[in-house]
Amino acid sequence: MRRSKSNITKSNFIVLSCFGFLFTVLQFLFLSLAEAQTYNKIEFVYNIEQMKGHLEQAIVNKENGNNTLTQAHIQHPIVEIYDAIEVQLASVDSNHNTLLFNSLNQLSKNADNLNLAQFEQETNGVNQILDKASDLVAPGDNSTLTLIVVSWLLDAANAEYESGIRSGKITQIVEYQDAMGFISRSESLLNGTLPTLNQSMKVTGNEALNLYPQLDSKVQTMADINDIYTITSEIKQKIANITGF
Repeated sequence: MRRSKSNITKSNFIVLSCFGFLFTVLQFLFLSLAEAQTYNKIEFVYNIEQMKGHLEQAIVNKENGNNTLTQAHIQHPIVEIYDAIEVQLASVDSNHNTLLFNSLNQLSKNADNLNLAQFEQETNGVNQILDKASDLVAPGDNSTLTLIVVSWLLDAANAEYESGIRSGKITQIVEYQDAMGFISRSESLLNGTLPTLNQSMKVTGNEALNLYPQLDSKVQTMADINDIYTITSEIKQKIANITGF
């Protein structure tokens, strides 16, 4: 009897151990999947915001009567970014995916023949489609996700600025303008997120927001890249203090 009882106890121990191991593995897989899904949402919104930064610069160039640079900034979302969001958006809403692609191409086709007011109207329409795409893939207000995108946009701005400016002179104007567009979108997102934060986080967020005029001034005067890094790093650190990432 004792031996039989011992065997049952041993068997139970083995079963429980296996169950515990399986539970740990499944828990790890579920957490990994959740993290991957969250990362994919952040990346999607980041790409959407890059598109909006390009379109913002397209308007600036249309105002200045430069159709060549206007087209360059419309084409970047189509050629460089669209492929990165297509599968994810199509899996949620294939019709909206088609609408976005067609709208971007239509804007490019019409841009040269539109006056500024017409171009702004069509561009605003595309931006609304981009906003809807973000809502479809990453629904709901998520301040942490948005603030991470704010930080990523500053990283992208650093890279574009470094490509576009050398020794205080413009060497690649599209990249330089990209940097301005991404900084602008970063600032806009941060400003829009502040009302959703608690009081202590809002104080830190405002401190980060107050650094953007200084950053804009440095960019406008084509300052050394290290000056840009210093300010963007300070903004990113304050954002990290809010998000914990």
